[in-house]
Amino acid sequence: MNIFGYIRESLKRGLVAIVRRQIFWIAMILVPIATAWFLLDLMKGGVPICTPVGIVDLDDSPTSRSIFRNLNALKEVDINARYANYQEALRGLQEGKIMGFFFIPEGMEERALSGQQPHVSFYINYAYYVSASFQYRAFKTISVLSNAAIARTVMRTLGMTDRQAMAVLQPVVTHTHGLNNPWTNYSYYLNLSFIPCFLALMIMLTTAFSIGTELKYGTCRQWIQSANGSIELAVAGKLLPQTLIFCAVGWFIQFMMYRIYWLPLNCSPWHMILAMALFVLANQSFALFILCAVPNFRLGSTLCSLVAMLSFSICGFSLPSEAMYPWISILGYVVPMRYYLLLSIDQALNGIPLYYSRLYYAALLAFTLLPWTMMWRLKRECNNPIYVP
Repeated sequence: MNIFGYIRESLKRGLVAIVRRQIFWIAMILVPIATAWFLLDLMKGGVPICTPVGIVDLDDSPTSRSIFRNLNALKEVDINARYANYQEALRGLQEGKIMGFFFIPEGMEERALSGQQPHVSFYINYAYYVSASFQYRAFKTISVLSNAAIARTVMRTLGMTDRQAMAVLQPVVTHTHGLNNPWTNYSYYLNLSFIPCFLALMIMLTTAFSIGTELKYGTCRQWIQSANGSIELAVAGKLLPQTLIFCAVGWFIQFMMYRIYWLPLNCSPWHMILAMALFVLANQSFALFILCAVPNFRLGSTLCSLVAMLSFSICGFSLPSEAMYPWISILGYVVPMRYYLLLSIDQALNGIPLYYSRLYYAALLAFTLLPWTMMWRLKRECNNPIYVP
């Protein structure tokens, strides 16, 4: 049999494994696409709005009623309950009927106008961090505006005009501009990171499973013999069909992100298409490197799962890597997901010239060369298999 015959046999073995095992179709196609659709559709609104909150107004004055109207006008919260006292509001919060409440004490307006500094309070359920953060911003904004309104009323009684009062209350006007995401859309930066990271998890687990099962069930010798004793040819035949499927799935997910749910794409689509292909190859190669270093189905799969799950934390999705401890920040640069995230930020989100992202493309390409330095170890294990449960 010539070299083309061995290539054909290796590819046939890889395709037959995919066709015969339903788990491959679930892990490679169904789960990544379903997860991407779920996350994109879940966050299509951008930010949580109309979070149910309550209010306790013991003052019932023009100022407290103004606070109620201003608070209810904010899109972040929706006042759907008014309580007679603190205990009722707290019970509603504990029962999950509301996510927080604003408390206005009795005699608030009278004490404020007489200079006695009354206290208003707000209570938030921080078990739901995102919605709680928006509630805090809304409650804090209304508290500050209420202070300013009362101070302006006092200044009016002293004979100052509204313009003079505002110059005292706000001597410097601040304008805030959110670059590249002025809508503070959570989907724009969460899904750009979470969806590819979940895809990386499935790629690494599938790669570890497809090669690890050859070791576990003792078929690794036949696998190597079908490729004429070449571990490189055997691995290529095993993984190439998966590479094509994962690339197609990744490109379809990108189509969903950038053309169905309209996440920012401020670069040529080919830049991200290339990044996805390199991303798939890099994660397959990284999983293969782990299997070469630890040629055992159970340990290799566990390590691949652990590394992929840690990518959610150490790559700087929610907490910037600059704010981490240095030794933790460095760990983020040893997984492919970090470089794809930086490419998504530079190209899709910021749209900077491709030249400035060349090192990230090169890093993903370097991952594809990593396992070839350890392939001899996997070949030795395949030729002399030792079952370890």
